[in-house]
Amino acid sequence: MSQAKITLIGLENYLNPEHSVFEQLYLPEGIDKDILVNSILMRCQEFELLYSDPDFMIKAVNVWSLKNYRTFDKWVKALNIKYDPLYNYDRTEEYTDEHTGSYNRTGSDSGTNGNTRTDNLTMTNNLTTTNNLTDTNDVTLTHSEKAYDEAAFVEKDKDVTDQDQHHTGTVTDTGTVTNTGNVTDSGNYNSSNTDTGTDSHTDKHTARLFGNIGVTTSQQMLQSELDIARWNLYDHISDLFAQEFCIMVY
Repeated sequence: MSQAKITLIGLENYLNPEHSVFEQLYLPEGIDKDILVNSILMRCQEFELLYSDPDFMIKAVNVWSLKNYRTFDKWVKALNIKYDPLYNYDRTEEYTDEHTGSYNRTGSDSGTNGNTRTDNLTMTNNLTTTNNLTDTNDVTLTHSEKAYDEAAFVEKDKDVTDQDQHHTGTVTDTGTVTNTGNVTDSGNYNSSNTDTGTDSHTDKHTARLFGNIGVTTSQQMLQSELDIARWNLYDHISDLFAQEFCIMVY
């Protein structure tokens, strides 16, 4: 004896096109609703539903999606993590050192400037002067007499004498001038300085350590990566739906 039953595909066809069993399905970002609905229909379409009332079934699907929202969101985020499948060590270190302080520096300086200069000057002047002089003098002597009865003198006789004077000589002037002396410049100096202020600085160090630390071979990690690749998000959500709403009896 056959028994009528309400299957998922039957209820969905009954509600379409105005409504759908999944019209209040609430999903996190990263899950395509159309893909998930089609995946659930393919997996569960011939199973009898736990709830036969269409309105109640729509509300139940909404509550189920809200209840599992966080789980679905974690699955999406876990599958989207970027990593190198052959590395089993990945660590990030960040250090920030901050320093704020003040300083007061006082210093002084003193010393002696000594400068001694000696100037030695010796100057010798040698002068030789020679003067040659020749003088010629002509001397004329005239004798005159006056008659007793004459008023004017009459030349009686004349003597003319030629006389040359020669003056030769050498004048030599020699001498030595010497100038010597010392100049000394010396002194003392003193200076002082004071520097006061505040300083602050921040040092930040960031490092990333990654690679294979040797506890697992690269082949084992690669095999694990292939296993994860076979884990299908839509199949797992469809299985949860079947467990929640379907009577899985063929």
